[in-house]
Amino acid sequence: MKGLKRKAAAAALLFASLVLAACQNSGKKKISLKVVNWNAQTFFDGNKDGIEYSNFIKSKKWNEDAYKERLQKLCKAINELDGDLVILEEIENIGIVYDISNALAGNNWNPAKVYKYACFSKKEKSSIGCALLSRYEIKGIKSHSLDIQSEKGPSPSMRPIIEVDLLEPKPLKIFVNHWKSKAGAEDTSVWRKWQESLLTQKIIQAQEGDSSAAILCAGDFNQDIKEFTISSPACVELTSGYSGKKVSLYSPWLEFDGPLGSYNYKDKWERIDHFFSCGNLQVQDFSPRTGEWSYDDGRPKPFRIYSLNGWSDHLPIACTIEL
Repeated sequence: MKGLKRKAAAAALLFASLVLAACQNSGKKKISLKVVNWNAQTFFDGNKDGIEYSNFIKSKKWNEDAYKERLQKLCKAINELDGDLVILEEIENIGIVYDISNALAGNNWNPAKVYKYACFSKKEKSSIGCALLSRYEIKGIKSHSLDIQSEKGPSPSMRPIIEVDLLEPKPLKIFVNHWKSKAGAEDTSVWRKWQESLLTQKIIQAQEGDSSAAILCAGDFNQDIKEFTISSPACVELTSGYSGKKVSLYSPWLEFDGPLGSYNYKDKWERIDHFFSCGNLQVQDFSPRTGEWSYDDGRPKPFRIYSLNGWSDHLPIACTIEL
């Protein structure tokens, strides 16, 4: 990442190559990529800048050494998950993306397994953002934010949707999402509807001129699959509040017959982390992934600031996409 400073301002976008490389397009031959999505749960670095959550600011245990230990655990898990694309939510800043990328590269002698490219975005003054690590070159990135003034109450801080374009090994557009959570007593569904509208509008724009464009939406939507409008046995329907237009997207949760979800609240499974797809793209081998980061019954091991134990309160989800 020559020429880029490690420390970046809030809402910074990283669009850079870690290693200069080129991938050869294989024409009409089908290409398979493994994609992992994981909410890493309040993944802050060892510096206390005042934007962290209060339990991190108040903690006497949280410091640079604790951060490095947690970073090592995350990177070990990412290596085991072995995704060609790794999407992460709840990352504090761009410096952590550098640390993850460097740590993964330092422990891997196979050039094909190195994450050569990465991107990151978050809203100014917010605590956490989203990141994407890729073994394939990122050709374009945009960040789409909302500031809604038409509702009764003020618009809360909402994380931007990141639009990422890969052209090799085949054209693929990815939308990275982290929708408004349900935390607190206030009903936040109205803000998720606005985020749904934004995502729908961006998908419609991406399909202009090519209705078969390969599109994958991923992230923590803070909304169970049952809370979406189900348009067919395997598809959900998203609606744009701007235009009233709709898009139909495939959801692998609707065909998944396993017992697990991606999040467990009060011993009840929820399926709030998602892959949605449309166009010339097939989603296969989808499931939540268990490992050292989960208990024997599959529940995730949340990170606990008081003990510095655990990984995340979400399970990673993974799938293979065929282009």
